[in-house]
Amino acid sequence: MIVMMVNMTRKIYWGLLVSTVTRVAFADYPLYDTELGRLSAGLTVQTATFGEVNNVSGSPDNANLSNGFVEISATPKVEATVNLPSDSTLYGGFSYAYSGTSGHDPSGYTEKNVDRYLQESDYTELGRYDNYRDENMTENLYVGWKSGNVFKQLGKDAIDISGGRQDYQLGSGFLLHYGADNGGNRGAGWINPRTAFNDTVIAKVNVKDLTAEGFHLETRPLNPAEKRNYDGANLEYKVTKDAKLGVSYINTTNNRPLHDEGSTINYGEANTNNDTYDARADFSPHPDVTVSAEYAYQTNAVTTTIDESTDKTGVHASGGFGQIEYKRQDLFWQPAISYRYAIQDDGFDSMSPGFSTWSTWFQGEINGEFVLYNSNLMTHVGKLVLTPNESLALNLVYLNYTFVKPDALALTSADYGNEVNLLADWQVTDILGLSAGIEAFVPDEAGKQYLGGNKMWLQGMAAATLEF
Repeated sequence: MIVMMVNMTRKIYWGLLVSTVTRVAFADYPLYDTELGRLSAGLTVQTATFGEVNNVSGSPDNANLSNGFVEISATPKVEATVNLPSDSTLYGGFSYAYSGTSGHDPSGYTEKNVDRYLQESDYTELGRYDNYRDENMTENLYVGWKSGNVFKQLGKDAIDISGGRQDYQLGSGFLLHYGADNGGNRGAGWINPRTAFNDTVIAKVNVKDLTAEGFHLETRPLNPAEKRNYDGANLEYKVTKDAKLGVSYINTTNNRPLHDEGSTINYGEANTNNDTYDARADFSPHPDVTVSAEYAYQTNAVTTTIDESTDKTGVHASGGFGQIEYKRQDLFWQPAISYRYAIQDDGFDSMSPGFSTWSTWFQGEINGEFVLYNSNLMTHVGKLVLTPNESLALNLVYLNYTFVKPDALALTSADYGNEVNLLADWQVTDILGLSAGIEAFVPDEAGKQYLGGNKMWLQGMAAATLEF
């Protein structure tokens, strides 16, 4: 037993030691700056390596994955603004992302020595993924206009209209945040260098404490047939300086051909048309307490047409979360304790969430990043954040996972398991930041059935960031 524990400790140590992330960022270097406008350039370079112990909880499938894998990305960018009459501005930006992965991460999107349907061909072509996969893609390419004082009675920059390939986030990112897939044959699934939506039109009107938005967004998935369109409207009202309300409507559409596996001959078509109604609230009833909540109700409809027959199915689903945080800035190490309960029904369309903070909305550095989706899932998340000084933050995150409807996954139990993440963020200097983490997942009965393994899954991660 002692020998086994020593060997396990060594594996954890080496997994943490080799698991590094390096980010070199030139965030906003001015090339031209006068009363006529401004031109700036930037560069972000990231690398990441990971070490896994009992990958996928020891499932036999982990033989086709990698216990250590490396990611890399590089994203140069250019941004410009042109000053126009009445203090209005024309603005735009361009960035280009290169990313790659050596090895095969726990998501299973790619595997070694196994024939799989290749993603970019709509899963119709069998092939083996290379050990190193990479891709170059334009990331941001957008142009916009801010009204300045053109409509002075409404306030400065009351109107903001933009279009192209750009980022968009709704609330905490529970539904909309990342518009592009990463990982798979694009590489860098954990780094996630691609976040922009494609062919967007975003119009914003800000009048005092009210913000109204209308948007059209298109995703950039690995499988082109899974491309989705989001058309919606959003209203946010700042009730007080410590309270904000938001409501949104989003229509989701997707039209895709149907074919047998390995075939390129279409025999039908499936049309998705989902409606989502969302409400959010953030407020502080006490200076040390913050409460946030969100609820989304969906009517998800799919129409399948094969030859001359048509089949329509509809699902009503809901999802949301409630969170409370208590923080004492006047106490030693400024402790912040939070608890979040989140639930997404079976059939809930998780849409396009993204990363905001640790476990939001990739819920867990093991399961949220590589295994589970925000559907048919209930999570309890407890977090303790300690801040010894302005440059150091220590995070302890506990997650409990339960499937809402286990029989939908052919499971006999709902209890998936428990995950613990220990993460540290240290801003060493103005230009150097370090992060490190070690994560553990212990599967319960549903987790053992779902993953096919019954062992404790351990992962090491560390990070370094340079910004100039």
